Amino acid sequence: MNIKELISWSWQHKWWFVISVCVCGVLGMFYFLVTPPKRVVSAAIMLRTPDLQTQQGEMMSMMGVDRNKTTMDEIKVLTSRDIMEQIVDSLHLIIEVEQRHHLRWTPVFPCPDFALAYEKPVLHTQKYIVKEQGEKYRITVYPHIAAVDRYIKKINVARLARESQVITMTTISNNPQQAVAILNMLLDLYNNASANDRNAIARQSQTFLDEHFSQVKQELTEAETALELYKSEHQITNVAQTAAEYHALIESYQHQLADINLDLRMLDNLDKQLKDSLVLHNQSLIYGNISDASLASVINTFNNQILQRMTLMETATEDNPMVIVLDKQIEQQRCNIALGAKEVRESVKLRQEHLNGQLNKYSAALAQLPEQERTFLEMKRNVQTMEEQYLYLIRKSEENKLVLVSSSLPAKLVEKAQMEADIKSPKIIKIGFGAIVLGLLIPLLIFCFVRFKDEYLDPTK
Repeated sequence: MNIKELISWSWQHKWWFVISVCVCGVLGMFYFLVTPPKRVVSAAIMLRTPDLQTQQGEMMSMMGVDRNKTTMDEIKVLTSRDIMEQIVDSLHLIIEVEQRHHLRWTPVFPCPDFALAYEKPVLHTQKYIVKEQGEKYRITVYPHIAAVDRYIKKINVARLARESQVITMTTISNNPQQAVAILNMLLDLYNNASANDRNAIARQSQTFLDEHFSQVKQELTEAETALELYKSEHQITNVAQTAAEYHALIESYQHQLADINLDLRMLDNLDKQLKDSLVLHNQSLIYGNISDASLASVINTFNNQILQRMTLMETATEDNPMVIVLDKQIEQQRCNIALGAKEVRESVKLRQEHLNGQLNKYSAALAQLPEQERTFLEMKRNVQTMEEQYLYLIRKSEENKLVLVSSSLPAKLVEKAQMEADIKSPKIIKIGFGAIVLGLLIPLLIFCFVRFKDEYLDPTK
């Protein structure tokens, strides 16, 4: 068969083409009148946390690797089943109501206010025809899972561009009012969920901050108290002044110990003179250093008696009764001097021990001053560190409280949900053109099939 034969056959059977086109046109018109119009409903948001533009990220982008993970994660959240389940439950989307208008079932949203009894839970899709106040309604009840899947598949969520933070949400629906309500609730639930998560994290952070704040405050109070106590006990108000005072006390004690050593030497000399000689010399020195009046008086009496004996011996002999009496008195005074010197020595020894103790005490304190100062400085630095932590926790607590009361949302609304004015489908021009094309193709296909059957499937040929 060639083109000339096909054209000849088509002209001979032109009425079949006319009839086929008319039938297809009638069917297309019926489809147009029966099918409710579908419109595109869209919305757009922009995330408030853009990704960091790093050199590594740019290199990954040049290599064809998607680095905008934050946007992809938010798209996953927007298309999650949890959010869609909340939308289905809130808008009662398991029930779909359509109202009869001539040949077309037109979706109705929100659902009319009438009671509907159906089995719960719904395991299979159920359809009902209801007449209410002269109007005819077709009601479809979907299982909950099926309704959630159905609306998730209807919504397309995508980035506006590869590196863009704008997310677009589009859906094609024959019920645009319902689609607008779904997208608006989707945005509200997304923002509310993000805000609730942020507030939950902020509340947990606030609890942690409060606990740590109380602990640091207690430790800071204890450290400050310990610092003041250490400062008071060791007199660290002025280390240089304290060292000068210690030096002055040590010098004073050293001078007093030197005087005591001189007293002890004088007492030793006194003992030696009592044994070796009759007259006690250095009386002025003894009087000046040993401040004991009774001992000085006894020594003075002893020396006077010695001088009397020496004067008496110039005219008398050893067996003279006056000499003998005077010798007994001198011996008695010698014993009194020895006893008084012993008592003075004991008193001086006690004073020496006391001064040595004070000297050792302040010498040790003077030697410990650098270590005390170092310990004091360490304690002071510790207090300063705790004060910095304390102020840091106060600042973080205030920032966290600002987050709790903040009304900023994680997504900025770029374009609210709205339907386009143009009808997506059905379009009369496309239906008419399709009817004409289909009306012309059907007779041609029939002719081709008949010729193929006659030439190749007919056993007589």
